[in-house]
Amino acid sequence: LKGLSIHKEIGNEVDIAQDCGNLGAIHQMQGELEQAEVMYRKALDIDEKYGRQEGMVANYANLGLIYRRRGELDQAEEMLRKALAIQEKLGLREYMANQCVNLGSVAKDRGNLRQARELLTTARGLFAEIGMPHKVEWVQGLLDGSTHECATDK
Repeated sequence: LKGLSIHKEIGNEVDIAQDCGNLGAIHQMQGELEQAEVMYRKALDIDEKYGRQEGMVANYANLGLIYRRRGELDQAEEMLRKALAIQEKLGLREYMANQCVNLGSVAKDRGNLRQARELLTTARGLFAEIGMPHKVEWVQGLLDGSTHECATDK
């Protein structure tokens, strides 16, 4: 909080956005989702103002995870897709893969197992391309275990 106060005092909005994002993460870890959402939104407003795409990605993704946790699946998907679009534009394949996992989880929550399988398969492929075998195994476990029903056309 002291850093945030200092950054506000000197008017450094970029650092304020980072501080708000960090506070959002703390609130999120503590299960304080409303406070986390407020902080991520403040950070996102500043990042959008300055076109800070990396910050926007983080805040969109974090908001998506909060909305998913609250069962607000339309909002979750919207935020996660915004994050993914920027990641694709920037060529951040590891983050794209992680976002596909998140979007796959939203699809599974909706009961759209075919879409969940497609997204997880995309994530697995991206992790394989960039040489992250531990992540390939993790996603394969998701495909084999929690989405084994995906083989049916629901």
